Amino acid sequence: MMLKTFRLLLVFALLLVGCAAALGLPPTNVVVEDRAGVLDRNTLVPAITAIEFHEPTKVAVYTYNGSAADNLNEEVLRFACAEHPDWISPDGQKWANGLFIFALDPVGRHVSTYMGEDRKVSLE
Repeated sequence: MMLKTFRLLLVFALLLVGCAAALGLPPTNVVVEDRAGVLDRNTLVPAITAIEFHEPTKVAVYTYNGSAADNLNEEVLRFACAEHPDWISPDGQKWANGLFIFALDPVGRHVSTYMGEDRKVSLE
């Protein structure tokens, strides 16, 4: 059940960042950091690579087992700095351009998305 919910959330989140029906581009790279051990890579990776974006986009999926009291934003930033400095902009102040991150804590029940400054999502 959790995996089905995750897949639906992932598809919805990726739609928000600009999936295109025509003349779209597949992700330039897909990185799956499943530290929680809850993802089926054989299903997830083909589903992500089938998504088309308006612009070249690197997609990262990060999971970890935290707690309800955790701050997912802080955890994703800590992980990125320690394990994937390429997810951080050269000035160290923002997410890297061309990047979309989907983060999930199935234990703490947190989910969030992060994207480079060059990606804008309408408030509407």
